[in-house]
Amino acid sequence: MNSTRRIGLLLTLIFLLPALFFSVYEMSTLNKDEKMIQEIYQKQLDAILFSVNQYADDILSSWIARIEGHYDASLPTDSVPPKIQDVLNLNASLQYVFIIDTTAKEPMKIYTNNMYDENIRQHIEQTVSNHRTVIAELIRYKRSGFQKIMRIAWADKDARFTECLVYISGESQMKISGLLINTELFFEDLIGPKLQAVAQDQFILSVLQPASDSVVYTTATRNDTTSTAEALTKDLWILPDYSLGIRGKGTTMQELVRERTRSNLILLIGLDVILIIGVVLVFRNLKKEVDLAQNKADFVSNVSHEIRTPLALISMFAETLEMDRVPSEEKKREYYHIISKETQRLSGIVNKILNFSQTEANKKTLYPERLHVDTEIKNILDTYQFHLSNKGFAYTYEPVGDLYIKADKEAFTEIMINLIDNAMKYSDTVKKIDLSTRAEGTDVCIVIKDHGIGISKKDQKHIFDKFYRVPEGNLARKSGTGLGLSLVKQLMEAQGGRIMVSSEPGHGSEFRLYFESHNN
Repeated sequence: MNSTRRIGLLLTLIFLLPALFFSVYEMSTLNKDEKMIQEIYQKQLDAILFSVNQYADDILSSWIARIEGHYDASLPTDSVPPKIQDVLNLNASLQYVFIIDTTAKEPMKIYTNNMYDENIRQHIEQTVSNHRTVIAELIRYKRSGFQKIMRIAWADKDARFTECLVYISGESQMKISGLLINTELFFEDLIGPKLQAVAQDQFILSVLQPASDSVVYTTATRNDTTSTAEALTKDLWILPDYSLGIRGKGTTMQELVRERTRSNLILLIGLDVILIIGVVLVFRNLKKEVDLAQNKADFVSNVSHEIRTPLALISMFAETLEMDRVPSEEKKREYYHIISKETQRLSGIVNKILNFSQTEANKKTLYPERLHVDTEIKNILDTYQFHLSNKGFAYTYEPVGDLYIKADKEAFTEIMINLIDNAMKYSDTVKKIDLSTRAEGTDVCIVIKDHGIGISKKDQKHIFDKFYRVPEGNLARKSGTGLGLSLVKQLMEAQGGRIMVSSEPGHGSEFRLYFESHNN
């Protein structure tokens, strides 16, 4: 495992794994919190439900107590006993009171404070007939000394809010007594104030009818538009078709839990994303520094090799000349030429390093001037003609019109020579270099194209990095310092220009220099 991978693994262990464990822990905590909130609301609902059921039972028991014993058989069928009339007058939700003699010796009595419905007798008879088992059970309770009131399904399906409650009255002569109540009014007028007192603006209590998916009564205000459909609910005892629901003020319990869960998830995800971005940035910077350090080490090695060769040749031929071991004048001239050539080569390496160092430190002063592109390129080619011919290279040059740029003359020459040297260095069989110029909008483009070994896509984005040399393939076997293209890019950017490259392995490379046009 190389150093970069070790750094990446270490960063993952240090930063991402703790964040992952913390996220998992927080997720489990959120689930526990949700269960805890549900349990709290459940216990609260149980306590309120017991209180409301007891209160409703007390209301019904008080009605029965006031009705019980006030049946007067001597009154006409359409007359209401005074005590029963008082109960009907005081409770709008109580629609009808009916009494049926179990011995069938007396006719059914129906009392109401409202307009009498001609069909009510038939509905009562049908309802009682449908629930003979319930009636028999109530009679058994009564004989055991316990009076119980039970709800039975009302036969009239069109009466939406009508509920029928029956009980057994009398002692020796038992009667089936019943109450027909309007549940909407019952909850609004009687149970509602109790719910308001219990809620105390801390939460919302609602009476629901699940069968019709409707809210019969709620303590919520008009400003509170949150749906009660998600409230925690439980059925009422005496009226099992209705449920009591509870939720937080302004929001349901589920919404409260979801909102908290959502907020925590966003925070956790945000934290994880920030950590991941931080790890990636740190890793990239560390990788860049590691690669730079490696490139510097390779640079030192390459420069040492580049310098060692000319120094060895200079030393060897200088020593030979010094010891007067040269057999002829022709050989002396040859040795002097080699020494001069290697000295120039050594000087070129040193100058390139110095120029790069000065440009990198922004200490190189440039003196831009208006240059005629065609003239400058021809001067460079004339000067470099011998070197090109000596290496067996041919070149073509296709200028387009009179193009002018504003650039430092010395820097321009160094840029061109570096790119020409690069083209020569990385050309094997086809030793040809094509140069051309053209105008592109407000820029002047100078193209240097070779027919050499080319550069892969993955290496093209790094070739302008300082000290970078292609680590494998034919390019890696070529000697060099890794500073040439980096120096070219720095000099171009220092003059407001840019450099682009197009290349394919085996098909050569094309470098394009863009300078701002100064034709006017």
